[in-house]
Amino acid sequence: MRTSEPIRMIVHCPQSEADKKELSRRVAEFHADCVLSVIRGLDCPPSHKWELLQAVIDTAKNTS
Repeated sequence: MRTSEPIRMIVHCPQSEADKKELSRRVAEFHADCVLSVIRGLDCPPSHKWELLQAVIDTAKNTS
């Protein structure tokens, strides 16, 4: 198996509170899109998908 060189990354974290909030909002939006994509791809009736989505929302509300 061939290995490649490690990828070097420089990460600049946001400094201002506004930028931190924007990053948080974008991460949350990305996460929500991923959850919806997985649920949409499931092989089950739409009613089960709705129940699963509601369970995810309820869990998120209770843990924050």
